[in-house]
Amino acid sequence: MITSLSIKNYALIEDLNIDFSDGFTVISGETGSGKSILIRCIELLTGARADSSAIRSGCSSCSISGEFECKDENFKNFLAGLCVPFEENSLLIRRTIESNGKSKAFVNDLQVSISALSSIGEFLIDFHAQDKKRSLLDKDWQLEALDGETEESYSLLEKLRKIYDEVRNIKSNISHMNLSEEERLKKIDLYSFQSKEIEEAAIQTGEEAKLEAELPKLKNAEKISQAAQEAAVLLYRDDNSVLSGLLKIKKIIGIINSYGACAQDAVSLIEQAYYQTEEVYRETEKILSDTDIEPEKLNYYIERMELIKKLKKKYGSTIEEINEYKNKIDKELVTLNNHKDGVVKLEKELAEKEKELNEVCKNISQKRQKAAITLAKKIQEQLFDLDIKTAVFNIEFHLKAISANGYDDIDFMFCANKGEKVLPLRSAASGGELSRILLAVELSLKKENNQTSVFDEIDAGTGGKTGEKIGKKLWQLAKSKQVFSITHLAQAAAFAKTHIKIYKETEGARTFSKAKILSQDEHIEEIARMISGEQITKAAIEHAKDLVKNSLQTTLKT
Repeated sequence: MITSLSIKNYALIEDLNIDFSDGFTVISGETGSGKSILIRCIELLTGARADSSAIRSGCSSCSISGEFECKDENFKNFLAGLCVPFEENSLLIRRTIESNGKSKAFVNDLQVSISALSSIGEFLIDFHAQDKKRSLLDKDWQLEALDGETEESYSLLEKLRKIYDEVRNIKSNISHMNLSEEERLKKIDLYSFQSKEIEEAAIQTGEEAKLEAELPKLKNAEKISQAAQEAAVLLYRDDNSVLSGLLKIKKIIGIINSYGACAQDAVSLIEQAYYQTEEVYRETEKILSDTDIEPEKLNYYIERMELIKKLKKKYGSTIEEINEYKNKIDKELVTLNNHKDGVVKLEKELAEKEKELNEVCKNISQKRQKAAITLAKKIQEQLFDLDIKTAVFNIEFHLKAISANGYDDIDFMFCANKGEKVLPLRSAASGGELSRILLAVELSLKKENNQTSVFDEIDAGTGGKTGEKIGKKLWQLAKSKQVFSITHLAQAAAFAKTHIKIYKETEGARTFSKAKILSQDEHIEEIARMISGEQITKAAIEHAKDLVKNSLQTTLKT
């Protein structure tokens, strides 16, 4: 549901902030007061195309923001896919429009594309107006609505989609195997060459790391040997070596200590220095003995590194990926070399899966057709209540190619007038009828829809009696979801939980559209204005009170 709306510098609105409640909200006002501006701003927050001409005169830009609340898990997952932060089921959407035509959208302060905003909007708001295409006319929506009424539909559809995917994979494999002989032989030659090249290389996991560790030593073996030789001479082999010097110093300090001077610490330290230097000499000798100048081994290691680099460029970024690729093409070679047997086996498997798929489709279709009879009856009863007394409504089935939803192609069929041909809804219903049919459909469905429903003059062209029925139906729908309705009919407005009045004020040379949430007394007064016009009579006030009182009694009985 939408919980608040803020509009700045859009059309006749300079600065408007309004909070919304759940349940049934009516929006009323004189013609031209700006009722549709409010709805248009909500449309912009859900991805409608922006027009810079709507920016308030004298302003360089406009902004619209709205807070929404949604607990739908699918919606949360969808937002996660867009990397949109979503906490505590709250969503802040902001839309800006500049005079140069540029428009930006932000969801929880993250900028998103207008197409992404439109997808988000589909989860949040469902608009029903005479000049807009509604979900009701969408065949996929119709099928989804029917499936919500169908026994075991979700478990059966899940089973169907699993088998459908299996069938597609088998067909893909058969298509892959049914190459022309020339293509098959080309692939065999290519894969055989690649497999042999990798096999003969005999590269092992960890080999590259070992080569990288050993190569610097092999490349610098001569320099290492020379340096170690020089260090050994300085440490021990020379007459004036470090060890000889330390030994002489050790003896001298020992003599000093024997003369009574406190030199014991110095003796200890020089002994440690001597033994540590001796250890350094031994390590140097070990390095010298371990270092061999091996040009052949060096060349071999360099060649191995170059070979690994070459294979990585062709078959994978690591040795593991190269070996995985070899395993893959080896399996492909087995398939290609035995393709005839493989195709026969797959075709047999395909026939079995297609038989299973058809059985599931048939089962789903039978259950859908049973549910369709019940749903159509409920909708037709609701249409009678909405004063489309001669309405005929049914759901027609046609066969189509099997998809992940089965083989049913359905149409919601409608006829408003007795004796006329029953046609698909998109061809048979007028704008006003479509809104009422949508209301009838939503009231008939078991599955709850978390979208906020916005009805723009659903009662256009109807009278007081029908308006009362529409108001009651909107109130019933609002028991399970948030509902907005722009209306001119007092009988419909009387059922509102919240009544918002849109009005214009002139200040100096400027006109402003404003909105106000009405108190109970103001609600009655506005209904009286809807009855009698600007000159509100005492009789109109009494009539308005009766309408509100009757609507309350009606809702309490329901």
